[in-house]
This record gives sequence, structure tokens and C-alpha cells, in this order.
Amino acid sequence: MKIVAIDTSTKQLSVALSDGKQIVAEASYVTSLNHATKLMPLLERLMAEAKWAPSQLTRVVVADGPGSYTGLRIGATTAKTLAYTLGIELVAISTLELMAASTGHTGRVAAIQDARRGAGFVGVYDAGKRIGEEQHVEIASFVKTLAPDTLITGDVDTFEELLQPFEKAAPAFRTPRAGVLALLGATRETVEAHAFEPRYLRLAEAEAKWIEAQRHE
Repeated sequence: MKIVAIDTSTKQLSVALSDGKQIVAEASYVTSLNHATKLMPLLERLMAEAKWAPSQLTRVVVADGPGSYTGLRIGATTAKTLAYTLGIELVAISTLELMAASTGHTGRVAAIQDARRGAGFVGVYDAGKRIGEEQHVEIASFVKTLAPDTLITGDVDTFEELLQPFEKAAPAFRTPRAGVLALLGATRETVEAHAFEPRYLRLAEAEAKWIEAQRHE
């Protein structure tokens, strides 16, 4: 099995190659969401380093959100294009699950992504299994539901005051890693490439305004 994993859902662009059991190559960069111009050159570089040909790939794994609207579209489009053109399998993994798994923590982990205005995208996991649904919520309310032994990862600094009582993941482990994504995706069920869409967990601001305007017409 030869897997390429892509995460464009956050400010960090991360790409990895895996044989299904271990990471063969991996690189991550903070790109200020300039993923469109960086993704393919990075992927081509890793493929060259690993001496892999595109025809050898068997599966593409992509982080499907939540996250940056533009970033998610870039990742989804790239993953679908690879699946179509190479005739390979497509697997989608939650960005929040990936964030939790990237900590390496085997206990309870809460992953938080800043969604602005005091809100965030959140997911809670215990021993790798999701507890409840991933949500777009007010963080002040969310933290009241957490068990005291929960490890917090993700945009910890943004909500530092609210998260004071909890242990936080070390800074180096707060961002999602494509290497972990590749390993997670090695055993997951595939999705149909033509039907795959990212999960936003909320409407884009422009979409929300349009729907609201329709209601008042």
C-alpha cells in the first residue's frame, strides 16, 4: 500500500507519504493559507525523495474539516483529482480527530479550532474514539462540559483564560500532522470521490448572509 496524505484545513500545510505501517516522508509548513501554490510542489518533492511514481499510489487520505473554507476546498479538490486521475481510493478523516491523534495522548483529548467571536469547532476523543458529535459552539460553554483530566489541543492560546484549569498539549503537538493522517487513513473505509465534500460544521459567512437575506424577501 502506498498512501499520500494531505491536510490543508489549517494555516499549516502538511503532506505525508506512508506504506500503511510507517511514515515514509513528511513535511509541514505554516503558509498563511497560501496552500494552492504550495501543495503540489511539496507533494512532488516528497514523491521524488521517496522515489515513488504517481502510478504506484493506492490511496489518498485527506483531512475533511472543519477548518478554513478555502483550505478545505483546496485539499478536497486535490484529493478528488488524484483519486480520479490515478484511479485510487479516497479516505476522509476529521481534522479535529487528526488534531487529537497528533498529540499522541491515549486518554481524553479535546481538540479546539478557533472560529472567531468566542466560538470554536470542537471534538472530544477518548482512546481515539469520538465522544459525542463534533460541533461549532461557544467555547465558554463548551469547557464547562469537559472532564477535569481532559487534555486540550489546537488553538489553545486563543482561549488561554478559559482553558486555565486544564492540561494543554505541548506546542509542538498542537497542530495536525499528515503523517498521523496517513496512518489513520490506512485502515478506514473509503468514500466515493464524486460525492465527497468537506465538512464545514457551519455555513461560510457569505452563504449565511445569503440565506438570511432570502428569509426577509
